Amino acid sequence: MTEQPDLSPLTETEQDWVRARRDFAAQEGVDHLDLDAVSAYYDRLVARAGAADVDPDELGVHLDVVVVLLGEHLGARHGMQWVTLKDDEGSELGLRDHLSDAVIFPHSVVGESWNHGATGWMGEYVDWLGTQLQEIRAKARAED
Repeated sequence: MTEQPDLSPLTETEQDWVRARRDFAAQEGVDHLDLDAVSAYYDRLVARAGAADVDPDELGVHLDVVVVLLGEHLGARHGMQWVTLKDDEGSELGLRDHLSDAVIFPHSVVGESWNHGATGWMGEYVDWLGTQLQEIRAKARAED
């Protein structure tokens, strides 16, 4: 029997993980509120991925930075908050919409796009998510 997932606020260690990546991005001149800059940062990573001199571990760190920037942007734009989801298989950071209890996982979103070599997708994704959240929120209000 599978346990119900447990959502909780980020631990201090998880908050530090998010903050370190956000601070790194700031040093690189990328602000989470500027989605065009976040998208361009990600797109540059995709372009660099094929270079022979690229360290895969370094790319992984930069992708974590993108995950945090996207998550922070979604938090600011759509009022979502970071949470940790724990279940039988482990834990994962996500963003929860407190108006509907919807949860999204930026690691999965960025990872899927990365695996497909997709670029230029971020703005469309954020807009699409906003539309989805409006529909989910409206449904949740109607059920109350």
